[in-house]
Amino acid sequence: MSPPPLPRPLRAVVAVPAVGGRGELTSLDERLGLILVVRCGIVAIVVGGSLVVPAQLGITIGQTGPLSAAYLVLAGAVEWYRRGGRRGRLHVHRAMLPLDSVYLALITAPTGGPRSELEFLFAIHLIAVTLLASPRTGIRIALWDSFLFIFIATFTLEGQIGRFLGVRLVQNPDTTQVAVAIMAFWAVALCTAFFSSVSERELRRSKAELSALASLAAELEQRRHADQILPILLRASLDAFGFARGAVYWGDARRALAFAARAAKGGAAEMRVEETVLEPPGPFDMSAALAHSGHTPALLRCLDPQADPILSGLVPGARNVVVVPLASDGEQAGVLCLERGGTWHQTVPNRTLAVLEQFATHTSLVLRSARLLVEVERLAAVDGLTGLANRRKFEDDLAREVGRALRTREYLSLLVVDVDHFKRINDSRGHLTGDEVLRSLGRVLADQVRGMDLVARYGGEEFAVLLPGCPPDRALQIGERIRAAVAAAPELLGVTVSGGVAAIPNHADSGMMLVAAADKALYAAKHAGRDRMACSGRRRHNAAVAL
Repeated sequence: MSPPPLPRPLRAVVAVPAVGGRGELTSLDERLGLILVVRCGIVAIVVGGSLVVPAQLGITIGQTGPLSAAYLVLAGAVEWYRRGGRRGRLHVHRAMLPLDSVYLALITAPTGGPRSELEFLFAIHLIAVTLLASPRTGIRIALWDSFLFIFIATFTLEGQIGRFLGVRLVQNPDTTQVAVAIMAFWAVALCTAFFSSVSERELRRSKAELSALASLAAELEQRRHADQILPILLRASLDAFGFARGAVYWGDARRALAFAARAAKGGAAEMRVEETVLEPPGPFDMSAALAHSGHTPALLRCLDPQADPILSGLVPGARNVVVVPLASDGEQAGVLCLERGGTWHQTVPNRTLAVLEQFATHTSLVLRSARLLVEVERLAAVDGLTGLANRRKFEDDLAREVGRALRTREYLSLLVVDVDHFKRINDSRGHLTGDEVLRSLGRVLADQVRGMDLVARYGGEEFAVLLPGCPPDRALQIGERIRAAVAAAPELLGVTVSGGVAAIPNHADSGMMLVAAADKALYAAKHAGRDRMACSGRRRHNAAVAL
């Protein structure tokens, strides 16, 4: 079997609203507030250690208590200032961060600085600042800690700090110990900053993808047609995941829709809309069939033009491709194809694939719901026996066409057709035969009118034909043509019809009056012997006969 024809462009650019967005995970103000907990923990360790193991630490509670209390009071004041929502509170909080290091330096300097048992508190403080404030702030604090150690060791301030705290036995570190401590500061700061950046980037990406999914759901909520739904899915996928190009294909044996788009820097991606009809239906692309058979996205290094003619035509020369299946009622219906681009070995994260599956699943459900809604609306407007428009549909269209005819001063004709002696047909041939007569008559009526005309089953064996822009004499000719076609139809052998014609503005100026005038003309045709068409003899006052 030859490959199906590639999609034929129908219209150029479609504007689709951007989907998704990024925002802060937690505000900086809230994260800086958590540092108070870290400060309290540091003070608890210092005070607890000086109470429990003063000999090992080389410092007692009497020596650490006053400094720790003053430090806590200052930290509490800063937190109170922050909670008050006062202006400049973030600057005050940032100014407190170097004072944390000063407190730790004063506590550890008399007991050996880098040799102190409490040196690990510097690492705790660095990690907390890097994670809660920012990686850049953590590096600055590491630089400040290094400066404090070098400054104290260079000017041998351990003794003076010891006398300030009341420590008699002061330990002086050597240069090697100071250098090792500084390298430890930087190792902790840089590693924490790196992993914090990676973690925060992933969290932001996850939030952006979930936000894009929520935005996609909101965008699709009001859409009821595939040509509105599919471009939104494609645009959302490009915006949320950073793909270079993409296409979405959706169709069945009768009609197929294809949409393609390319991401653009700093602006909306241009999207071309293409539509094709496959007669007879061609085979599904191999990559699409693979994705559908596995019920999961398929990862391909490239598209094969021979095996994937449709997708290759939409995204020519694509590399590092993700093909996501779109199913409808468990059957293959379409695919979403996205190109990552770049090198041959560039991968797509599993998390991205999982969210893409959610995108596709939600869109498939929306497409199914939209299709069911359209089908329900169609059934609500269709007569179940003949397949023509029902009376409700006729009355809706009649009101609309009457308003248009009065506004534009154009003709609107109504032809009412009734089967002659239909009760006799039911009594002699049976109701099943009567139903078949109505179905056949409906087909004849639909074949004899224009595409813009409406043929409806008005009730029982009576049919109504709404003819916009048609004068009454032309409508009468159409009625005669219908009568002749009924007489010539083999399946309607022995069946005749009668009809009545009325028109706006000649015979009526409202829908109700138009129906009444056509009905009156129909009864006139019946009384005249049936198997004929009649035009209303009523003349509306001041009616314009010629427009």
